[in-house]
Amino acid sequence: MVNSFFEKLLKLLSFNPFAKRDQVKLGLYGPPNGGKCVTSDTKIVQFNGEIKSIQEIFEEVRDKLGNFNSCANFQETFIDCSELDLVVPSLDTENLKIVPKKISFVYAQKYTGDIYKITTSSGREIKVTPNHPLITISNGGINKILSSELKVGDCISVAQKAALASTITLPVVQEAHYQYENGMLISPAKWHHPKGITVPSIVDDRLVRFVGYAITESYHTQNRIIFTNQDDNLINDFEKLSLELFKLQPIKRFRKGSVALDVSSKTLTDYLEEILHLKPGTAESKEIPAQLMGLPDNLTAELLKTLYDCEGYVSKNVKSAGGKEIEYSSKSRKLVEQVQLLLNRFGIVGKFWEKKVKGQSYYRLSIRGSDNHKLFRNNIGFTIGYKKERLEQLCQNNHPVPLKRNAFTLPIVGLLEKIRKQQGLTQAEFFLDGKHGARMLHNNRISYHRLKNMAEVNSHPLISKIANSDCRWDNIISIEKMPYDSYVYDLTIEDTHTFMISNGLIAHNSTLANRICEDWLGESMSAVSHIPHETREIIMKEQVTIKNKRGKQLTFSLVDTPGIATKVDFEDFMRKGLNKDESKKRAKEATKGVIDSIKWLDKMDSVIVVLDATQDPYSQVNVTILGNLQARDIPVLIAANKVDLKKASIDAVQSAFPQYKVVGVSAKYGKNVEEFYEELFKLAK
Repeated sequence: MVNSFFEKLLKLLSFNPFAKRDQVKLGLYGPPNGGKCVTSDTKIVQFNGEIKSIQEIFEEVRDKLGNFNSCANFQETFIDCSELDLVVPSLDTENLKIVPKKISFVYAQKYTGDIYKITTSSGREIKVTPNHPLITISNGGINKILSSELKVGDCISVAQKAALASTITLPVVQEAHYQYENGMLISPAKWHHPKGITVPSIVDDRLVRFVGYAITESYHTQNRIIFTNQDDNLINDFEKLSLELFKLQPIKRFRKGSVALDVSSKTLTDYLEEILHLKPGTAESKEIPAQLMGLPDNLTAELLKTLYDCEGYVSKNVKSAGGKEIEYSSKSRKLVEQVQLLLNRFGIVGKFWEKKVKGQSYYRLSIRGSDNHKLFRNNIGFTIGYKKERLEQLCQNNHPVPLKRNAFTLPIVGLLEKIRKQQGLTQAEFFLDGKHGARMLHNNRISYHRLKNMAEVNSHPLISKIANSDCRWDNIISIEKMPYDSYVYDLTIEDTHTFMISNGLIAHNSTLANRICEDWLGESMSAVSHIPHETREIIMKEQVTIKNKRGKQLTFSLVDTPGIATKVDFEDFMRKGLNKDESKKRAKEATKGVIDSIKWLDKMDSVIVVLDATQDPYSQVNVTILGNLQARDIPVLIAANKVDLKKASIDAVQSAFPQYKVVGVSAKYGKNVEEFYEELFKLAK
């Protein structure tokens, strides 16, 4: 819809509407609460199974679209990439479901300043600029909060169900790269005659298991794969697969109580690298081929079973404090994160750990909670006998040490209590348990299992939405501020405006200023604050030029001011949970923001006044804003926001201020922004 704005604009206008002046300043004013980026090493999950750093994605887009040679030493740039069909898993915050969505813009900026390293209780980390919002849940509901406003104990969203998609059909072998002899594929060689192989045409359970063995306990070089294990069933299976898939007979060797199967074939290693991008390498570089990241459930389960058979661990003693988990470990961080993504298909969410052994890093994924254990048993399981038995013990309900159902809980008991009182139910009727209500209220924690049961008998939409969501909510355990001096990056995702990083954390952007920036700049200007008065500085995007493929351009500045209020009371902040000293400090900052906003009116060429179309438009705040603008004779466009809500009334806004043009919009959903932009161009001429 709005992501094709550039093309639609250039059809409407054959000139630059801002070319008559040097850098027109467009002010965005309104009542209170009217550039987010992540660091270059942030890994982004794509819907086809690929995982790339956000810097890689930006550079690939730049290289594919061309004509961006001037980006070598840029300060800030953005590229419309909607034509490239780049798709990512995205959380729709309206229904909390993860869906595939296109990347419409990529953005990069040279940044010097503080960033925040946010770490959660499950070992997930993200490094973001102060204005980058994350999605949170609390007694205040589901909100998007700036990283600079987050605090330890807040809960942020983590993907639980994120099914990727890839084809089971294998790419066709490039005949120019190989020779064929008696129906066998052979790599070319000058002095040697490599062994020929047969090749499969699709990804089936056999190929999935073979790749799983090659990734885990195999020595993989340019001309051989050596699989080593102590379990006879796994050894026999690897030997059988080598013969059935590739017509290769492994050489069997015995090594210190283990059996090593040596498949020596340069043709095989060349084929796996070309077709599946399964490259030779050390343990640190191991990864699952992208094509295997989005397979159907049965093949995904087969791959996970193979990986866990080889390098998985199940606690032996469930009586011990640490004896209640299924663990996967590797020297490859990417491999461990990929395993978690595959587990997401079955609704399993684990905890990440890093462990040093003789100075070397090992990465662990721990699955805890009996609900997770049962999901693993019912959907994946083990082939190895003793691991099967231990898993069954974890899933039993009668062992001496009770296991928690789930490692994650929800901090929304206060919110649920409000719903309970509205429905006129007792705690026993509402929570389906009269014994633990006081404890849940005191801790403000409820389990997903209990909420799921409640959703089966209670039709309240919020209970159902959270209980059946595709995400979990993870506690922040540390927020570390650190200096940064390099490029930061962002993606604009159509409609839902969220993307997922490789460890499952989800980020977001919003508001009308952000909508303008997303359409024009490919990045957000700021995020919605849950605090009643905005306590931030004026934000301005200046000297920004957008280019399309035909070379036409649009240049402007956009100024986003803090909300204007006629009264700022520190008690408003206290009601949001801040202490008295912090509340007074915030009130002082908010007052300064209001004063600065009024002063900045003198610098504006045009102003957008954002009003809430669901509220009475003839308020003291609105009269104050428009009165100041009228006194300065500044052109005004009124954006009546929230027209997606039933009680919104554009007519009421227009009746209150008949001397101005009023356009109804939904900044949240992008509704009617095309008409808004057309009126904006008229205003800025």
